[in-house]
Amino acid sequence: MTMTRQEDRRSFIRHPVEIPIQIYPQSSPLLSDVQVRDVGKGGISFRTNVALMPGAMLILAIPHVHPPFKETCTVCWSQEEADGFEVGVSFKDQQGLFKARLVEQVCQIENYRKQEVSRGRQITPEEAAREWIAKYAVEFGLN
Repeated sequence: MTMTRQEDRRSFIRHPVEIPIQIYPQSSPLLSDVQVRDVGKGGISFRTNVALMPGAMLILAIPHVHPPFKETCTVCWSQEEADGFEVGVSFKDQQGLFKARLVEQVCQIENYRKQEVSRGRQITPEEAAREWIAKYAVEFGLN
């Protein structure tokens, strides 16, 4: 059974943190103004200022984590919006998706730590990880 675009989009889980990423279409330069919107069971969706056609192969990189994340993915859907496009991609294998979800967790935990610090609380990365996992692991599909 083939999923409709709407059903396909529902397999992406909404996350509050926008993660800076780099997208490299094959034989094209780096896209600008790209931010992750969702990471889910199906892959990743992101916003961009460039229209991408379903079936296009891309390289998705997140250089701000260590080690840097870089995986091949395929455009599943693209929807024009008032200020650009929302695009959903899937990874070529489950290992790529697993690594993307781990990177998202690291970014979520760091965002949580920064929010706590902005509230005047001193919290180590390890403390932030324990607290974030205790509060949000179920929502993120970790339990």
